This record gives sequence, C-alpha cells and structure tokens, in this order.
Amino acid sequence: MKMSEAGLKRVKRFAAALFAFTVPFSVTAVEAALFLMFCVLFIESRVGAENRAAPLRAASRQPLFTMWMLYLAAGLTAAVFAMDKGRAFAYLPSDLIKYLCFATLLSTLKDELLGTAAEFYTAGAVFAAAAGAAHVAWFFSSYDSFYQRAGAFSNPVRYGEILVIAFAFVLSSILRPPAGEGPSRTKFRLTALALLFVTILLTRTRGAYLGLMLVPAAIFAFDGPSRRRLALWGGGMLLLGALAAAFNPYVRERIGNPYSQAAAAPAADGGRTLTVGNKNIVGVNIRLELWKTGAAMFRDHPLLGVGPANVKNAFRLYHPGPLGVQETWSSLHNLYLHQLAERGLTGLAALLALFGGMFALSLRNFRKERDAFTLWAVSLLPAFFVMNLTEISFQHVHTSFAVLMALAASTNSAARRDTGARL
Repeated sequence: MKMSEAGLKRVKRFAAALFAFTVPFSVTAVEAALFLMFCVLFIESRVGAENRAAPLRAASRQPLFTMWMLYLAAGLTAAVFAMDKGRAFAYLPSDLIKYLCFATLLSTLKDELLGTAAEFYTAGAVFAAAAGAAHVAWFFSSYDSFYQRAGAFSNPVRYGEILVIAFAFVLSSILRPPAGEGPSRTKFRLTALALLFVTILLTRTRGAYLGLMLVPAAIFAFDGPSRRRLALWGGGMLLLGALAAAFNPYVRERIGNPYSQAAAAPAADGGRTLTVGNKNIVGVNIRLELWKTGAAMFRDHPLLGVGPANVKNAFRLYHPGPLGVQETWSSLHNLYLHQLAERGLTGLAALLALFGGMFALSLRNFRKERDAFTLWAVSLLPAFFVMNLTEISFQHVHTSFAVLMALAASTNSAARRDTGARL
C-alpha cells in the first residue's frame, strides 16, 4: 500500500525533528533520522510528487557538489596508496555520509520544516546542556568539589564544541528572531543561552572557549544592526562568566592561568617531552607531541599521506613509546595536521577548498537573507574552523552533522527569498 503525500510529509517532519533534537547527543538516533529522511526523499521521487528530483540527482545539484567531489576523490586516492588499505577503505564511507547528510538536509529542511528543526534543535541543545550541568552539580553535592568537568554524552572536549554550535544558533535567534515572536519565546531563548554559556564554561575546554569568543566576534563583524544588542547580551554573558569563575576554582584557573604551575621533563628516549605536572599543561604537552609526530608522518608522505584512518597504525612507527596514558593515538588533535598526515597536501588542499566553499556559501546566504539561520551559519563556521585547530571535529558526527545542518538551513532560508515562501 502506497503512503499518501500527507503521510510522507508527517514522516519527513518526524525525521527532521528527530535529527534536530538528537544531533547534540545521540549518534545512533541522528543517523537513523538521516536514513529516514533519505528514504522519504527516495519514495517521493518514485510516487511522482511535484518538483521532486531523485535523491541522487538532487545531491549532484547542491551548491558545494564540486568541492565535495574533490574532497571525496582526495580521500579515495590516499586510500589507494595507504599503509593499511583495508582500514583506509573502511573509513571512506564516513566521508561519503557527511556529503549525503548535507545533500539530504538541503533537500529536506525547507519551508515549514526549517521552523520545526529550529524548535527541536533548541530543545535538544537545552536537554544536552542541562544534563552536563546536572552532572557537575551532582558531583559537587556528592564530593563537595567542582573537579568534575561537564561532559554528558561525550568527552568534555567534543561536548563543549557541540554546545558552542548550539550557542551560536540560540544567540542568532535572539538577535534575528522570527517575525511575530512573543516575549515568552524570547525569555526561553535567553534562558537557553545562559544555560549553554555556563555549561560550556564548565567543560573547561580551550577549543570551546575559543569558539565561544569567535561566534560573537563574527556576528559583530558581519551583522552591523545587531551590534548594540550583542553588546547588551555580551555584557550579561561576561557577568555570568565572572560568577562561574568566582564560584568554581577550576574554571577560574582555566580562564586565568591555563598553562602555568607545570613542569616538563625530557624523556629517556630521544628527548621526547613527558607529560607531567598540572593537568592543563599535560594537555598542551600531549598535543605538541602529537603534532610533532604528525609532522614527521607528513614529511615522509607529503603528497598522499599515510592513508585515511592510518594515523593509529603509523603512530607506533613514529612514536615507539607511550604518550600520556596511551600506547598509541588515532587522532592528532588538529584536523589540518591530521589531514596532512593521513592524506598529504592533496587531502589538505581538498579540505581547505571545501571549507572555503562552505564559508563563501554562508556569506552569500547572509547577504541575501538576514535571519537567524543565515546568521547562524556565517557566525558559526569561522569558530568551527578554529576549533579544529585543537580537535578533528569535522570527522565526528555530533559536530559535523550540526554544522552541515546549519549550512543547509542557511541555504534554504536564503532560497525562500526567491520563492517568496515564509514560515
């Protein structure tokens, strides 16, 4: 029995809501939602719904198609010459899924579904932030200490970046609210913004702190009319940050003096830096050692790298001894160096071309239609690019899917100006 067009719309709305709500905290649910959206698009193409292209044909028409193809081709080429070809080819579907995610969201999040996604994404972000804050509160009530970092559903580093992406959307929604939004919705968004801000501080994550600064900086740079209100809300956020630092000595230490009170000693094997002393400097030392190791991989494999997902295999060859508490590492904690090590100059060039295309698209969208969705993308992407200096966030589902959702929503919101559609 064929499903009616109204039934397909209900399933699509459910899938969009599930994707938006769960992208901050559940890989399984968000991938299930993405698959459901793709299935609906495929069925629509088969039942002859008006103005619907087949999913694969629609995917080839999306605005970043050429950049995505270059990125996928660079990964495939690097896999052909990888140290461990089986591991490299097994990883490639994750690249393809990101491309299909963007194409599927671009075909799905249109018209009224933009509003659906916005509401459910905000609710999911609030849920994720509340869980992280509650975890810290529980630890304090049990042990009378703020030692615990916020990190619900994932490690504190990735969790902090997830919340920064959500913070960018909620802030954009406050500065560029939908037409006719009532005061109750504004109050909810302000409460959500405060919760996200405080919970990000509780993650005590450098990358998230950088993102937290760069999002409003980008809004200030690109959206002149929002500067006065941004300064008002920014003052409130600074006050909240001061209060959090006053009550939580670990936050105060991370903000005020993140790299001191530590010692570094030479290792017995070839002068490698040991990770000793204060935990803040331990993280820095480990990253520096990872970056040195990645640079050595690149020097030996400059054109195509050691192969996708091959850092872990190559690590012991370039760093025979343990680093920190681990014998081997699969991440170099810097996306750009990680791509250089795994895919060489070819892979990094393809990644930078894709990132450049993403930002150019977001800026074009914002100049075309200035609303919460377009402001979200154009303010988020610079922060996301910088956060990848200390992580490989583009390769993780939680962060990459949320960023691709922002870009798809921005593109479709700008396209409504041409069609005259409004929420």
